[in-house]
Amino acid sequence: MSSSKAPTSPDNWDLKEASFVKSSAQPSECPKPDRPEYAFLGRSNVGQSSLLNMLVGRNSLAKTS
Repeated sequence: MSSSKAPTSPDNWDLKEASFVKSSAQPSECPKPDRPEYAFLGRSNVGQSSLLNMLVGRNSLAKTS
């Protein structure tokens, strides 16, 4: 786990890169926790993918329907 404190809001993020790394059903298959991770929760079709794309300034990091 990183010793630096995670940003609390998008206003102070210094995002340099965002990329999809891996999808896995087993925790043992997940990448090592060497950087901050953020979770977006919500019911289906409520805009998590659109929010993620907006935060990273890209249109296709997360797929939208």
